[in-house]
Amino acid sequence: MPYLDDDIVDLRRDDGTTRQYYWGDEVEIVAQDAQGVRIRIIGLNGPLDEGRVRKDAKFRDDALLRLSMVDVQQGDGMILETPGGKRIFIDGGDNKLFARHVAARFRGTTAVKPLLVDLMLVTHGDADHFEGLNELRKSETDTRASKRVFVAPKRYYHNGIVKRPGKKPGGSTRPELEMLGPTTKVGGVPLVTGLVDDPAALPPGERNGPFTKWTETLAAWEPRVQLLTGSPIERRRIDHRSGDAFDFLAEDGVTIEMLGPIAEETPAGPGLRFLKDPPDDASLMLGTIQASGGSWSASHTINGHSIAFRLRYGNVRFLLTGDMNQEAGQRLREALPGASLRAEILKAPHHGSADFDMEMLKEVGPVVSMISSGDESKAKEYIHPRATLMAALGKASRGTPAVIFITELAAFFAYRGEATDAGGKKFVAFERTNFGIVHIRTDGMRVLALTHSGKEGMNEAYRFMVSPNGEVVFAPAVVKRSAPPKST
Repeated sequence: MPYLDDDIVDLRRDDGTTRQYYWGDEVEIVAQDAQGVRIRIIGLNGPLDEGRVRKDAKFRDDALLRLSMVDVQQGDGMILETPGGKRIFIDGGDNKLFARHVAARFRGTTAVKPLLVDLMLVTHGDADHFEGLNELRKSETDTRASKRVFVAPKRYYHNGIVKRPGKKPGGSTRPELEMLGPTTKVGGVPLVTGLVDDPAALPPGERNGPFTKWTETLAAWEPRVQLLTGSPIERRRIDHRSGDAFDFLAEDGVTIEMLGPIAEETPAGPGLRFLKDPPDDASLMLGTIQASGGSWSASHTINGHSIAFRLRYGNVRFLLTGDMNQEAGQRLREALPGASLRAEILKAPHHGSADFDMEMLKEVGPVVSMISSGDESKAKEYIHPRATLMAALGKASRGTPAVIFITELAAFFAYRGEATDAGGKKFVAFERTNFGIVHIRTDGMRVLALTHSGKEGMNEAYRFMVSPNGEVVFAPAVVKRSAPPKST
């Protein structure tokens, strides 16, 4: 079937209403007359919508590579779809928002006909990056079909670090250097060497709550995957040497260059070195001070060793960084000096944290930067994105125009008046009527970067071309096909 080849297209339905669709959406051409072209919008399990578009609407034969950063509030959740139809979930937030988007996007799944996910990649073991994947399983019992989704993941990749409970079996507080499992010291530096391919291989007492739930979810999906593919879920720890893990994308013209985590050999096997608390100093963004001045930190270690890689499709490159911090970025530049960091699309590290490596950002030279951040509760408020990071991305961008999308700013809240909570306390109510999802679509040369607004028919969208040597030329405006006239 063909695909839309205009950037934004208004579809006129038979009832006179309009709905926007975008470059690369799959369609079926039903009929064509003097008034326009009648099409059906095709989803995972058949037609999703039908109506007419203008007769000068353009179509293409080839599918696109599509990346969506889903607004999951505090956390990361992304969906990558290749031109050949492979699907990769990269993290999933820590609440039901990711699952809700998946259910709306891939409609009509059932237990016997689930959504095949080629890879669930969890960049690191913080709950705001994977606990929301459990919500996919929970949604299966939702009585509302629109909120229900059944999935079958063929692969699960992660960085090998499993967080331990904060308390030991006897009730004492677990020391910082024991939070991530066994360690081995090399030159006075502790390295996490208790790395595993499958978190379920550890005794239950050696996994914190989110990891225990996650192993239960994977176990529940296992029979479904076995029935569908004839093989169990592939569970694998990957690091900078694991480029072969993505060989299944080669037939779609997609290549992956692994950048992190950077593993080191120890007498106890491969290890990931402990990182330290960064200094609380605005000069950190300048790269003029060392990041590793504090004490050993389990949280900075698991963040810094996020799975990081550069994806290339045609001339267009994406750099995905998880929650990498300044020390990790500095180590990446030092340990892999020949690493290819230049990229047109950057997933900004750690939701816009102030703990970033300026020199790394400058090497990337992004054209589009995407930041996943959002208000959820004061317990999860980290002032993301930080003002220093925003300034740094502007300074590091390849040129002008340059684009910085923030899921929190792209979301829209509508005022709903006064309300009363269960305790009788009055408050001012707002409804989130638009989620700040960021979309990137490309055919390997042309790129469309867009997000939606709270106003019907309004988008913030940019289009540019990328040459083989990385030169970028923006179009003055995206191509938008307005709706054809109403039928008489």
